[in-house]
Amino acid sequence: MRDKELYKQIMGIHSPWEVTDVELSMATEEVTVHVGQEAGTQQTCPHCGTPCSGYDKRYRRWRHLDTCQFKTLLVAEVPRVKCPQHGIVTVKVPWAEPGSGFTALYEALVIDWLKEASIQAVSRQLSLSWNAIDGIMQRAVKRGLARRQTEPVTHIGVDETAFKKGHDYVTIVSDGKRVLHVADERKTSSLDSYYDTLTDEQKAGIVSISMDMWPAYIKATLENIPDARAKIAFDKFHVAKYLGAAVDKVRKYDHMDLGTPLWGVEDDSMEGGGRERLEHVLEVETRQEQRSRSNCRGRI
Repeated sequence: MRDKELYKQIMGIHSPWEVTDVELSMATEEVTVHVGQEAGTQQTCPHCGTPCSGYDKRYRRWRHLDTCQFKTLLVAEVPRVKCPQHGIVTVKVPWAEPGSGFTALYEALVIDWLKEASIQAVSRQLSLSWNAIDGIMQRAVKRGLARRQTEPVTHIGVDETAFKKGHDYVTIVSDGKRVLHVADERKTSSLDSYYDTLTDEQKAGIVSISMDMWPAYIKATLENIPDARAKIAFDKFHVAKYLGAAVDKVRKYDHMDLGTPLWGVEDDSMEGGGRERLEHVLEVETRQEQRSRSNCRGRI
């Protein structure tokens, strides 16, 4: 098998494209694979598929998987066509996405590396810039979102996480198995931006929304989800936190009233007024916490 046929097979080049030449540079340790279109190829608009006349060609190059220890580049003169509807546009190539300087196979390698190591480690290992890796990640996310089918969402969880020192937050929505949405900050609009992507049918099909007691998330859910009050499930950590604080206050009140530690009193001490105070303190604690977090949010 000759070199052109070899690279045609291993790079997945098919008609109307063909490998026209293969160059090896020992000095730079590079393999350059030249690809061109077969003679007489009918050009079409990449947007609407309308047959078009050729306009000109542009020289392009892409990084491909290494050949042994040699860096491999794919180069081609890519035709541009003149479409009556879309104007002058570049035809698509089957080995790479528009705007990318890497072949699809090379981008797949980078994504596999990113699953196992940090961006810094991948950059160092593959000699890629931070911007190049970011572009590959952005295109991978775009492909994943395009493949995602519209499907019912029944149970979702909403939470925020800090990604820098201080108070820089992002809002994350997940279904327990995968991340469905990521938005800047932790405002009402952050969660609104996810609900806006759902149809009315999908919103009505949501059974439960797990979240903490952050007022912005509560507000967004009440405004977007039918019968939201019956579907919001506050996480146990915050419920236990408020309950513990309320019980502690009731303990202090009873201690002052009885003049003795609460643990030295029979359970009957919680009857009547004690129980009413517990319910009142729970309500007050919740309102105070929400006001405190709202003020904090305003400062951010």
